[in-house]
Amino acid sequence: MMSALMMVFMFISVSYAFQISKQTKALEDQTEKVSDITKAYEDNHRRIYEELMTRFGPKLQDWKAEIDKETLTFRFNDPALLFEAGSAELTSTFSDILSEFWPAYVALAIKNSKDIREVKIEGHTSSEWASASLDESYFNNMELSQERTRATLEFCYSVTPLSARGWVRNLVTANGMSFSRPILDDSGNEARENSRRVEFTIIVDSSSTLDQIMREIND
Repeated sequence: MMSALMMVFMFISVSYAFQISKQTKALEDQTEKVSDITKAYEDNHRRIYEELMTRFGPKLQDWKAEIDKETLTFRFNDPALLFEAGSAELTSTFSDILSEFWPAYVALAIKNSKDIREVKIEGHTSSEWASASLDESYFNNMELSQERTRATLEFCYSVTPLSARGWVRNLVTANGMSFSRPILDDSGNEARENSRRVEFTIIVDSSSTLDQIMREIND
């Protein structure tokens, strides 16, 4: 009787160990797949940044611009180059810059289209507005930033190749941000000059990456 019980116990132990081993292997495979998917997303992000730097790096100093590696934001920093004071009218300098920048930027984005969810154009202001309360300044600058962003998009669209205009209509958005996202100085205060800027940001498609990860987890 004891021998039979021992045999049953050993059989159960072996079966349990086999199941644990099988589950462990499945979990390891799942973890490896999720890691591969995450790495692919990071590789896409890094590749697009490197392409931006290769294409536009030599122009950044002349255009007084920068490219943020973490957010893929192409930022034009000098307000004097962008718009006439207090106006949504593009300066001739900014028009010339956009005429060179935008067609190349769109071509780069379309090349990477399968990895891109959206391209955002954002206009930002400082909190200044003469003889206005902070609340009034917020809405006055909101209107101004929206007008400037629309003017920027309209000009960019005008120099977009006809073959790319459908892509622009589907994926490019324009938003005026007022002073909701100021640039801060080293003391944590608003750097008003730097806050007046225009940004172009490529949004890498993280949603499809998350969907892939969830499918792996649920399978």
